[in-house]
Amino acid sequence: MQIRVLKFGGSTFQRNADFNTIAAFLKSRLEADSNKLVVVVSAMAGLTDEFHKLALEVNTNPSPEALDSLLPLADTIGANLLRLAVEATGISVKVLSGYQLGIVTDSNFSHASIKKIDAAVLKQALTEVDIVVVPGGQAVDGHNRPTFLGRNSSDFTAVILAATLELASCEIFSDVNGIYSADPNLIANASLLETVSFDTAIDFSLSGAKVLHYKSVQVAKEKGVQILCRQNRYDYGIGTVIGEGKASKAAILDPRSIVLELASKRDLEIAKLKLQLANVPVILLPNEKVPMLVVTCGFFDAVKFLAESGIEAHRQDSVLISEFNGDSPVVRHIVSNSESIALCQTIHDRLYTKLSQSTIP
Repeated sequence: MQIRVLKFGGSTFQRNADFNTIAAFLKSRLEADSNKLVVVVSAMAGLTDEFHKLALEVNTNPSPEALDSLLPLADTIGANLLRLAVEATGISVKVLSGYQLGIVTDSNFSHASIKKIDAAVLKQALTEVDIVVVPGGQAVDGHNRPTFLGRNSSDFTAVILAATLELASCEIFSDVNGIYSADPNLIANASLLETVSFDTAIDFSLSGAKVLHYKSVQVAKEKGVQILCRQNRYDYGIGTVIGEGKASKAAILDPRSIVLELASKRDLEIAKLKLQLANVPVILLPNEKVPMLVVTCGFFDAVKFLAESGIEAHRQDSVLISEFNGDSPVVRHIVSNSESIALCQTIHDRLYTKLSQSTIP
């Protein structure tokens, strides 16, 4: 039996009709190359942010546990709307939410880590229906309380499920058909990277690239699950394949990065440790004259988090640019917001001008 795991990002669902479009595509996959489908779905574009804004209007200081009960509902809505669209095609389908799925985490709310997975529920569901829809990023802790694997973690859920089902690959659909040498929406002449190694994809993600969640690539590497990055519209073509391969060249600008200045090296070490223990991605800047670190991957109030531990951190009006040059060490640039795009363009042009010159006979 050919089972496939597909994940559709929130940008897939801009309008209500998009659910029907994807349902028709899923039906075509069942007719063409699949017996069963597990489809992981993110919230409709912007809905999670709306829920977060609503929470802050009700309580300016919500607990992480409360947010983990509320924010994943945005993904649940998306999953159930897709279910309705699939039902309209006549295909048998059901939804398995986080509390049903068998994924158990620790109690580190908002950044929970998986402790165990029971595949029995999912496997049973696949014997009952043709398509199982799963809202991404959801799980429960040992006390059956809802937990969240983090923002943008639907691809992590998809890879975990593919590995649990012992599949060779997992398909990730988004508005960008793969990984580029820079953000094509910001940088001119950014080129599609057809193959990217697991390690490179992890480094790109931790540096702020938005295509994939770094945890998903780490698991894919550990379990040997190849990731196929595909367009979420038109011909649904494959753009980048993540697996075994060589290092790549890229200029990664993270507009969501949080650059923090600390009072002392001691505070820097404590801040690094606390953030890492909370599974928050951190990049150190050892060559800076003042103690600094960068929190990447966005959507985390690092200043508030550290203040609750008695550490004063000052956010700078700067962002991180990471320069990847094949097997050479990664070069980190801290630059003002206003100058970031221009510098990233310069770095990208330099990397690819050198590459072009090196290929001239």
